[in-house]
Amino acid sequence: MALVIGNSAYQHVAELKNPYNDANAMAEKLEALGFEVVSGVDLDLRAMRRTFRQFVGKLDQADLALFFYAGHGLQVHGENYLVPVDAELGSHLDLDFETFPANLILNAMEDATDINLVFLDACRNNPFTRNLARSMGTRSAAVGRGLAKIGSGVGSLISFATQPGNVALDGDGENSPFTSALVKHLGTPGQDITRDLVLVRRDVLTATKGEQVPWENSSLTGEVILREKSPEPETPKINPQIELTYWDTIKNGQTADYFETYLKRYPDGQFADLAKLRIQEIKTAGERNRINRQRQDTAAEIAYWQSIQTTQRPEMLESYLTRYPGGIYTDLARLKLDALKQTISEDKKKGQPETSIALNTPSGTAAPAAETGTEQQLASLTPDPTSADSLAPAVAAVDETQPALTEKELARAMQSELNRLGCSVGGVDGVWGKRSRNALKIYAKETKIELASLDPSPAILDGLKQSTGRICPLTCSRNQELKNGKCVAIKRETPPGSGTNTQKATQSAGNCPSNPTAYGNKIIGRVPTLGRPTLSHPCGRKLTCWGSKSSWNLTCKWI
Repeated sequence: MALVIGNSAYQHVAELKNPYNDANAMAEKLEALGFEVVSGVDLDLRAMRRTFRQFVGKLDQADLALFFYAGHGLQVHGENYLVPVDAELGSHLDLDFETFPANLILNAMEDATDINLVFLDACRNNPFTRNLARSMGTRSAAVGRGLAKIGSGVGSLISFATQPGNVALDGDGENSPFTSALVKHLGTPGQDITRDLVLVRRDVLTATKGEQVPWENSSLTGEVILREKSPEPETPKINPQIELTYWDTIKNGQTADYFETYLKRYPDGQFADLAKLRIQEIKTAGERNRINRQRQDTAAEIAYWQSIQTTQRPEMLESYLTRYPGGIYTDLARLKLDALKQTISEDKKKGQPETSIALNTPSGTAAPAAETGTEQQLASLTPDPTSADSLAPAVAAVDETQPALTEKELARAMQSELNRLGCSVGGVDGVWGKRSRNALKIYAKETKIELASLDPSPAILDGLKQSTGRICPLTCSRNQELKNGKCVAIKRETPPGSGTNTQKATQSAGNCPSNPTAYGNKIIGRVPTLGRPTLSHPCGRKLTCWGSKSSWNLTCKWI
């Protein structure tokens, strides 16, 4: 049960700013703590007595009583008095008729309940004390500053806004420093009232810069907790078998989300340490892959630029600028493009043919004047190899998310693509030799593109992959001829004079050589073959031959 009174609108002295607000704030706070509150503001003496009687009448069924007062209060002869708003106190004789004794409230509370809490924010600088002092003459020393110390019975706590005999401050805000701190800390869940008041004292000292020190008298015999702490929810018991199954499901995951989810569900689980390590590994690997992709992007751009840097075709430079608008060579590409367009424009004005396209002109060899016309020679923009030591090997620009190919893997991939397009390189072995270079040269000639180099590069591999169908013309082997788009065996005429008798004579087993390999290579030809073809020898016996894809000679034996 709680009684809250706040007097601001005094009729015969200056009004106080905060008691009205202090009373309303405390009433709201106490109701939130579960108190039944009897409250009144700006009460005259009759209203104060009526409100107090109403409060005392409800204490019979209460286990704790609380009284809060904000307004003018004074002490005379060591006794404390609360001042209603209609008090004049023109003489010390008016004290018993116009004020309300504080002890009257405390005694009634101690008679009715075992636990009593009193909060007095009434130690303000009081104009009534000056009137009393004048009227008492030589006895004016009996009128003290602030409130006097109040004795309390067992089970009571009396808290003053400042130490006895001192004056409390009204504050600059809507509430006094003392009431503001009470509203903030009173009823902290699970915390004893004495601990609440320690926090109140700290806040008031800070707010008043040490000028006001809240004070209390206590005869409590146990903890008084105004709000019980909410019980923590019980942590569900963890089934080890369920956790083990959960871990087995995610332990091979490749994203950190799996293991972060596990840690949220089992923060102290059996595999918590392993989950944290896996998260760290995945994040480290992700950062490493990001750096590698960045290097690959740069390497792909360099390879792309190397494949077009000597071009005399504006569209190829424009393709670079479209693909890499903020690239390493963007400024150089724009300069070269502007110069190339200017040259073409000047050639048109002079009525000369446009700048020709140089195909694989060796470095240091000038193209004939008749072929190049007024072709403008531009400086090579090949980057200094030493400036890219830290770059990863070049990769195909079209698929920059794939890991970089080694030199041999790149060569093997280009050999495979050239064979697919009909530009035979022989065996796909990753060795980039003369035959591979020649096949690439034929491809470039047939597709009418220019290459800065016949060495393997991701950009060239990209172009090969985008090509479809047969590009290079079909070349038949020895003893074959091209007919209707296919290589067929050349038909040989039977020599004159040979006939049935001669054939029969040669079919004798005695005329067959001991090793038919030479005959097989002669008939089939020095080309790779698949399977084991069967042939008939002029001597009448049958033979079979075989060889590997990378072999130029066959091995034959008699059947």
